[in-house]
Amino acid sequence: MKKIFLIMLISLVYCSFFTNNIYAMTPVEITNNSKEQLDEGLNPRGAVVTTTNGQILYKYHKDKKVDPASTTKLMTMLVIYEDINHSKMSLKDKVKISERYEKMSQLPNLTTFPLKKGQTYTIEQLLKQAALNSSNAATLVLAEHIDGDISKFTDRMNREAHLLGMNQTHFTNPSGADNKIIKPYEPKKYKDETRSYTTANDMAILTNHLLRKYPNILKMTQLETDTQYHQQLHNTNLSLPHQSLGMKNVDGLKTGTSKEGYNLALTAKKDQLRVNTNLFNIQPYPSEKAKFARHKVANALTQNVFKNYTYRKVISKGVHQIDGKTYNVKEDLYDVVPKDKSKYELKISGKNYLSVKYNRQFTKGEHIPSVKVEPKFNFLSVSFQIILAIAGIILVSVIVIIAVKLYIKNYNKN
Repeated sequence: MKKIFLIMLISLVYCSFFTNNIYAMTPVEITNNSKEQLDEGLNPRGAVVTTTNGQILYKYHKDKKVDPASTTKLMTMLVIYEDINHSKMSLKDKVKISERYEKMSQLPNLTTFPLKKGQTYTIEQLLKQAALNSSNAATLVLAEHIDGDISKFTDRMNREAHLLGMNQTHFTNPSGADNKIIKPYEPKKYKDETRSYTTANDMAILTNHLLRKYPNILKMTQLETDTQYHQQLHNTNLSLPHQSLGMKNVDGLKTGTSKEGYNLALTAKKDQLRVNTNLFNIQPYPSEKAKFARHKVANALTQNVFKNYTYRKVISKGVHQIDGKTYNVKEDLYDVVPKDKSKYELKISGKNYLSVKYNRQFTKGEHIPSVKVEPKFNFLSVSFQIILAIAGIILVSVIVIIAVKLYIKNYNKN
């Protein structure tokens, strides 16, 4: 009994080691493999790289609590796009800047794009201010304009997070800033709470959902600049292709900064494979080195995935031999797979679903792609086997008859 228990324990340890082996390197170690030289102290508090369908391709403390800072604005954008989708409003709807809104944009910690009383902006323009310049004032203006109360809008953000399964997330306002910083415009219901919190895994769920449901948001997040009232917005995402730390194939999403460090939610697409990289709280703050490190690390993690994985048609619709049996595959199967074909195999479940099997994980609620298959009756093969069996029976019968005759003949002689 003890031996059996010991064998099981060793097996579990081995499996655990094997499962986590692909995630063994820290983000900085992966970055330094790409010719950068960063200190280990620049590792994020949490990071995760996923496909848009939720497959986890890299993780590092993905469930550790972090401060989302301005990446919170991605949830703000999702709530607004949901309203647009339900015809409650339009991107072209106009918002007139009141004296209150002007004062909001003049607060030292909210001023990235000043607003003037009497000016009129569309919902789309205010979203661009939030997405590019990371304007906290723009998100508060939008929340108050849409729901009449910033607390109500924040409530909706938290309800949406709950519906998505972001169970380790709580938002305290639409901007992501500390409520102490945005006084007296903080949501009154949340005034006794300071910072929002989340995890890299939860933010991956948000990013994936946002890009699946509203891919047009990339038309906004990929902009490097925009001009409104003769003032220019500048995107804070330095990983965009023509920025100082730009990388090919990047087309969004959002930076974030707080006393807890530097964040980046990054998305890039190469050869039909979209990769979403979320990393949080690179310290120290303030630090130009840490600020630039968030882009270098996110770029390296993204490139590492592109180097090792691809999205392709694994098997076509039609008749195929799988595990020595013939099946009719009902439709094409597309999946994210290692570029090294020896690292995965096709498997058919007991319910006749075909999928690709290799060591991988998914975020909550997501699963491995699969297609229906039907076992195919091979008439020629079966007929040949029947003929062969009959021939065998006849041959055995002939041998038996000859043997009996010989026996009788010998017996009569004696």
